[in-house]
Amino acid sequence: MAVHDEWLQVNLDSSNRRGLADTVETNSPAGNEQVTRLLRVLRSSRDELLFDHDQAEIVLGALNVDRQMSALRARLEAFLGRR
Repeated sequence: MAVHDEWLQVNLDSSNRRGLADTVETNSPAGNEQVTRLLRVLRSSRDELLFDHDQAEIVLGALNVDRQMSALRARLEAFLGRR
């Protein structure tokens, strides 16, 4: 039986993506391959993103440090089952 991953679709304009990438980079451990891949996605030209569970954890952890993007934080918390 196949296992299907859950994904959270997020739409962010280029300014928000860059700001989020900077926040993730500042508040995540250096050298983590998951973080490196996520930063590449955030710095791409796509406005529509799909976060898997691990990426959602990284983004939520970074956003919780400085309490930015409350709507995105709420969606991430719901996706991760924290609310």
